[in-house]
Amino acid sequence: MKLALETLAFREERLIPKFIQHYQDKVDEIIVLSSTKPWQGEITKPDLTANIAQSLGTTVIAYPWKDETEQRNAGVDYAMDYDWLIVVDPDEYISDKDWVRMYECLEAAEAPAYIVEHQRVFWKHKEVFPHSDYQQLIALRPKEVRFVDKRVVNTLYGTLPVDLLHFSWSRTDEEVLSKIQHYSHADELISNWYEEVWLKDRKTNLHPKDPEVLAALIDAKLPPEIEALNLWP
Repeated sequence: MKLALETLAFREERLIPKFIQHYQDKVDEIIVLSSTKPWQGEITKPDLTANIAQSLGTTVIAYPWKDETEQRNAGVDYAMDYDWLIVVDPDEYISDKDWVRMYECLEAAEAPAYIVEHQRVFWKHKEVFPHSDYQQLIALRPKEVRFVDKRVVNTLYGTLPVDLLHFSWSRTDEEVLSKIQHYSHADELISNWYEEVWLKDRKTNLHPKDPEVLAALIDAKLPPEIEALNLWP
């Protein structure tokens, strides 16, 4: 079974080496889709993500995609010779134990695409609780599936018994500011969220678009191989 992995990247210089380290021995090829312009806003400083990824031996495709959907489909188009395309962003990780479980499920898979069973979201050095009920798409058959809206695909899908560890908000102040300025939902975010929530270190109702989605925080407990990556800001 041949596996490729695609990841979308813009201003991910800190995370991309750790990401490649974690996944490089798990798949046949890592495809870094590096935006040469953000989905929203203007470029404020040079982005070195593509250079770093290329120096670490990954395939890099750099292009000014107009939106997230077009960018994700560029990875699908590239991966046509693979049985499965794994879909993870630079701040998303799967434990070694869950990777083995996922691989075994994909070997016997019948559906053309799969979502994760659970997503665990992290904020600074904490974990969000309760866990997110949003189940990210994680794997698809490139010859059969297309993205139609961001990470939503054009087909029915199954569920894989794995946890996605999403370090979405485990970022420095500078990284968060860049994230919300260039986010695909940047025009939908709460006014002054960065100043009133992020910088003031609030503990509840944290999400910049739908506050209750990130309701509260608990101590984070990570698998040892993920802890060793030192993903905290």
